[in-house]
Amino acid sequence: MDDKPVAPRFSLKLPMRYRPAGDSRWRDTTTRNLSSSGVLFLATEPLPPGRKLEIEIMMTAAFPLKGCLLVASSEVVRQGSEDAALLTAIRYLHYETLTEHEQAQSAAQG
Repeated sequence: MDDKPVAPRFSLKLPMRYRPAGDSRWRDTTTRNLSSSGVLFLATEPLPPGRKLEIEIMMTAAFPLKGCLLVASSEVVRQGSEDAALLTAIRYLHYETLTEHEQAQSAAQG
């Protein structure tokens, strides 16, 4: 039996974009669910377990992080399910949230 604690997951459809580490092209998608440890989303391409990704999730839901942008480095845990071959689970390696003000400052700095 696995005694590892599982972070509660929240079924939220939020705008998200990702790119494999080192790739300059972002891919747009939507989250299926997320937790404090990772995200489930539908990728646009096959991604092998262990692949490192950069992700950005816009927190549009009505909770304390509304308007914030979650920026994370992450790693693919698994991909594929019976009904969706590109359904992808990732775990965060490091993340931070940027307020709307911090996002504007970052954009101004280029």
